[in-house]
Amino acid sequence: MSVIETETTFNDCRVVRLTPTAPRGTMVWFHGGGWMIELGEDALQWGRDLAERTGLTVLMPDYPLARAFAYPKSNAWCLAFWQHALQTEAGPIYLGGDSAGAHLALCTLPAGMPEKALFIYAVTTLLPIRDSGSWAAYKKGWPLSPRLMDYFYDAYCPEQEARYGASPLEQLTIIPPTLLITAADDILADQQTEFARRFGAQQIVYEGAGHIFLSRAEGAAFRQRALADAAAFLA
Repeated sequence: MSVIETETTFNDCRVVRLTPTAPRGTMVWFHGGGWMIELGEDALQWGRDLAERTGLTVLMPDYPLARAFAYPKSNAWCLAFWQHALQTEAGPIYLGGDSAGAHLALCTLPAGMPEKALFIYAVTTLLPIRDSGSWAAYKKGWPLSPRLMDYFYDAYCPEQEARYGASPLEQLTIIPPTLLITAADDILADQQTEFARRFGAQQIVYEGAGHIFLSRAEGAAFRQRALADAAAFLA
């Protein structure tokens, strides 16, 4: 299946549209990168592969980045884009994201529910989690460390008192049918498990996988598994 790639803009930010042959719906995908990294080739290749495997048109917005657009500015842009997609895109509409992008996607849910949602190693809360097992277990030698995560948190939401409001785990009351793909060897694993428990989301834990396996060469097998699991869930 071929995928046609085009670009447009929304509120001064680039949006990449990846359209497969005979699309059967639309997926809005918010890329990861600690709220600070632009939409790059690794993320775009994931979007192309996702469009090809699922038959969905994949929209990938290059949303405003922290620090220039810290919370709540970046969230407001993403919320507006999600509302725009709900009003203008061919349905059914799906929502997804990875890491910090999954967090931004979760924050848009109050604006409207998708048919289904798919999140990969999602940030679900900004609240202190230093006593959790996964946060303590993966301090050094892993793709995402507590020190790096604190750096991202401080850039995205520098005001400590605002972090409760920026935490989907604390703010959401209902979610659509959702699949969480969790890397077992990740400091964020426990918060994803708590999210799945609290909201009844389906969770698949990839034993042996670390954070950002979508874009790491050593994560290629997990990336292929995620494509298969995504296609099966979104069918």
